[in-house]
Amino acid sequence: MFGTSYRPRYFGYSGFDDGPYYYDDGYLLQLGNDGGIASYLPLLGGALALGNIWPKSYESYRVPDYYVDYYGLGGPESYRYADDVIYRVDPGTSAIQSIAALLTGDEFVVGQPAPAGYDVYNVPYSQRDRYYDTPQAQYRYSDGYVYEIDPTTQIVSAAIDLLG
Repeated sequence: MFGTSYRPRYFGYSGFDDGPYYYDDGYLLQLGNDGGIASYLPLLGGALALGNIWPKSYESYRVPDYYVDYYGLGGPESYRYADDVIYRVDPGTSAIQSIAALLTGDEFVVGQPAPAGYDVYNVPYSQRDRYYDTPQAQYRYSDGYVYEIDPTTQIVSAAIDLLG
């Protein structure tokens, strides 16, 4: 009925069985034995895209106070946090206004290669005049830190705490 099946881990979801899940209108859907929808996962850029209403039945969590302060999120009615992403929402309508930060949970270790997938410059705008790519160093952001990476070897050479 839905075509190609997908594994949730391909979309950054961990802790879910491998499916099968099927894509439909911004969601990964898992079908039950009766053919009905047994569970669903909204996708970043799909159901959780800018302008869409936050799905009421999709659970979100509070973030630590330092993230609230650092990103100026306001009260818990002004944001949603799920699956390592912070979404800024309109408190009255729950419409997604912006994606405040992507919190990857990837492990950067000084002296080790940078995790895969960080080939795109992603430093927060407020820090871009200070941490910008040069032939001698690349800078990548993850979870409150900017990491300096050697462009030739991809070895992490420094971790700079932006939240401290």
